[in-house]
Amino acid sequence: MKAPRPLSLSPRRRALLGAAVGLAVALAVLAVRRSDFGESLELRLVDLRTRAFAGRRAADPSIVLCQVEDVDVARVQRDLQIPWPWPLDVNAQVFGVFREAGVRAVLVDVLHLDRGQGPDDFASREPLSPEKQQELELEAGSAEAYAAALGATKAAVVGFELHDTPAYQQPARVAVTEGRLLATGLEVPPAAPHRTGANLPVRRVAEGATALGFVNVVPDVDGVVRRAHVVGSWGGRACLSLAAAGLAVATKATPRLEEGRLHLGEHAQRLDPDGSFLVDFRGAARTTYRKVTPSKVLEWEAALRKDRALPAEAKETLSGAIVVWGVNLSGAKDILATPMGGTYDGPELQATVVDDLLHGDGRVRVPAAVDVAVLLLLGALAGAVTGASARRWVPLAALAGAAAALGAAGAWWFSRGVVLDLGAPVSAAVLAWAATTLCLLLTEGRYNKWLEGAFGRYLAPVVIDAMKKDPSVLALGGARREITILFSDVAGFSKFSRTLAPEQLVHLLNEYLTAHGDVIHAQDGVIDKFIGDAVMAFFGDPVPQPDHALRACRAALGVQAAMPALEPLWRSLGLTSFTVRIGLNSGPAVVGNMGSRRRFDYTAMGDTVNLASRLEGANKYFGSKILLGPKTYGLARDAVVARPLARLVVVGWDVPEPVYELLALRDGAHADALALVEAFTRAQEAARQGDLDAADRALDDAERARPGDGPTAWFRAKVAAMRAGTEPTPWSGVLVLDAK
Repeated sequence: MKAPRPLSLSPRRRALLGAAVGLAVALAVLAVRRSDFGESLELRLVDLRTRAFAGRRAADPSIVLCQVEDVDVARVQRDLQIPWPWPLDVNAQVFGVFREAGVRAVLVDVLHLDRGQGPDDFASREPLSPEKQQELELEAGSAEAYAAALGATKAAVVGFELHDTPAYQQPARVAVTEGRLLATGLEVPPAAPHRTGANLPVRRVAEGATALGFVNVVPDVDGVVRRAHVVGSWGGRACLSLAAAGLAVATKATPRLEEGRLHLGEHAQRLDPDGSFLVDFRGAARTTYRKVTPSKVLEWEAALRKDRALPAEAKETLSGAIVVWGVNLSGAKDILATPMGGTYDGPELQATVVDDLLHGDGRVRVPAAVDVAVLLLLGALAGAVTGASARRWVPLAALAGAAAALGAAGAWWFSRGVVLDLGAPVSAAVLAWAATTLCLLLTEGRYNKWLEGAFGRYLAPVVIDAMKKDPSVLALGGARREITILFSDVAGFSKFSRTLAPEQLVHLLNEYLTAHGDVIHAQDGVIDKFIGDAVMAFFGDPVPQPDHALRACRAALGVQAAMPALEPLWRSLGLTSFTVRIGLNSGPAVVGNMGSRRRFDYTAMGDTVNLASRLEGANKYFGSKILLGPKTYGLARDAVVARPLARLVVVGWDVPEPVYELLALRDGAHADALALVEAFTRAQEAARQGDLDAADRALDDAERARPGDGPTAWFRAKVAAMRAGTEPTPWSGVLVLDAK
């Protein structure tokens, strides 16, 4: 039988193989993780955590949303007969209320790119017609009123757009803007948004602003807005976002970037290397921040003009507030996709970013090296555990535990503002388990399948498992082991095999050998070979068994106990008896694979084996069924009931060896067996003393304990021969066999 080349299956080697496979799988997962597809999948898990933690802290009550919606347009049209788009001096009225109420800052989330521009900063390079000149002058007048209202608040921050190909970057606008970016001296991170230009607000609006901030949002690869970039640049000019500039104005703080944090006075927010953070949303859209409608503000403005004082409601709502002003109308909605599901209004996102900056609870990613290390480590560990474990449920349980631990760690870090990859490392672990399992099936599995097919019918499962763990036992050659050998044979088999038809003989043998083999396997023995009706087996290798002698005794008694079940079969075949004789011997033997590289047997060789074979044959001289060699008896004597028969000299042996007949296990032994041993031993002792009468009386007692006992009949004949003078008296206790 030619075995496939076995993979070394020691736990250490299996673990190393699994770790290598797991690491390779983890590297492949890492490559996918760095793709847009992998990033999109990982971001979905970030979204789950974002929604789970939304509302952990209530929205800051000092932030107020004020955005023009369809209902405001309709109400102003109805009450004031002012159609949309409102003239900028209407905005001026709104901002007059903001000033009177004492807001801390107003963030204008509106791009004033063309309305309000005068002839000096008109975007087109075409010559102006008189009509267009007059229109622009009117627009400029309206813008001046708006700018005056902005300036009067001393806390208005107007938005602009970073852009690589701007259409609204006239020199007049640039000149006004440069002094209002609030980021002088900031070293913008290389990965932050850098643009060559910007779409800037009209000059007069910019002049009224206290500061300017960019309103750009950068969606992730799946189009969802999760991040807020708070620093950037255009044309080499450092700038802040609308939210960051708004908070700088509200706190009257000079922005600083230090050690990966944006500092605004006492407020600090950690940033990722691209100058951004993951937004910590307060809740679902339109459910978080306090709101006041522009039409309501215009009502307060009317009351202010009439009564020269703001209503108490206005002061209560706006005093000390950070107001986000925006426009969100049908057909021109400023809406964004966010992790919270549905859509978010742009001004509400700006309010959320301000809130995060106020409290420093925007989230950042762990360093990329940490994510990579966790991914590779978990993949390698999953492979190693899968490879080293002999039980299939262990790696699955370890996988589940690792995933749960990583999930708990991810949630814990997330609650502290740090985002850890979850999908990639768990995927790496699962795929490492699958790949390692497949690898073992294709290598170890093929070998094990061959091993089970080649030896499964002869060896106990525990022995097969030992060979799987240590294939070196199947290498050609052997090792010296202390084992117990069992030889068995059917008395008279050659004679009655000639009387049976071949199919009858095969059927009888198969039933007998099946029963015999089951008993051997039950004691974790190795069936060395079947030779016709003969069986050779051994105990104590390849799995070390300190109790190998007792196991062999149990097996021998078990074989004899199984024989009555075969009686109906052999009687139906016309046989008058079916007796099994067994010899057991313990001692050193060479055990291993013997043969050629293409054909070999796992067997045992040596004097211990030869004596066991002779003991099996010696049963016919004594009329016994199970004979034990001296060392087998010595190893198992406390657990068995056995009687001494003689000191035996077998063919090929010069030194007499004491042999014993095994009768039963001591636990549960019948009283007749104990009486038989006592009487038989007494008879032998009397014969050694030359007292043949006492020997006969003791043999009578033995016959009464077990009528028809074979060794009793043999020794009675021996005593009779001593009486007749054909045997020397007293008895020497030695029996010399001249045949096998």
